[in-house]
Amino acid sequence: MISQNELPAGRLALAVIFVSLLAGIVGCAPVYHMNTPEGFVRYEKKKGLAFITPDGVRLHSRTVRNYPKADLLFWADAMERHLTARGYLLHAKRCFTTKKGLGGCTAEFVVPHGAEDWMLAETIFVLGDDVALLEAAGPFARYQRVAPALSKEYEGFAPEY
Repeated sequence: MISQNELPAGRLALAVIFVSLLAGIVGCAPVYHMNTPEGFVRYEKKKGLAFITPDGVRLHSRTVRNYPKADLLFWADAMERHLTARGYLLHAKRCFTTKKGLGGCTAEFVVPHGAEDWMLAETIFVLGDDVALLEAAGPFARYQRVAPALSKEYEGFAPEY
């Protein structure tokens, strides 16, 4: 039987275990590093990477499970097939290696948006059990102006461990 004096210590131990588990869960979320592309500013209060230009071209990151577990070329092909089947027009595709030796692929798609064409660029990195996606979008001409800066900074992308 637990005495009155032992109960607070037991609850403290449970609280420490709970906080440790919670920190472990939160700590498992991938963190990425990429320099701010020229012409963009970083959203400081967003989770992950998030940037915007003054004229509305946006870039953000998200992570999905690598399920079924596959390599970069599989996911690049699956994304291309998925988006072209939905009416997106493949404009350009480029695979590259980052400065840290990580393989990545960028596919740029044109899609009608109201009265103008927009560009959607999906950049994929496979990181073991995760797939990191960098998604950039904006009106076609505006995107084209910043595309070289994006390509340059994609090569500096790296997960932080």
